[in-house]
Amino acid sequence: MEPREMIEDLVTKMAPNATVIGISEDHERYRVSVAGTTGVVADCVLPRNEVEAAAEWGDARRRVAAALKRCADDVVAPIGDGRA
Repeated sequence: MEPREMIEDLVTKMAPNATVIGISEDHERYRVSVAGTTGVVADCVLPRNEVEAAAEWGDARRRVAAALKRCADDVVAPIGDGRA
């Protein structure tokens, strides 16, 4: 799986109400912009070597997923379940 596809897939799995709106990359890092239900855009910077390792190794994938989850949590408002 390509790094960009993997990033988008992880964000969707970790936070279904978040969307990747942009990914830029250079030789050292990926900068991922995420939007959600709050109207806020959050940027997450991921080391390139970590993203590339995430395509192959479970530990690296968990670290990338955790970083993306923290970013997505900043843009998604919690929805109450109706209980007082």
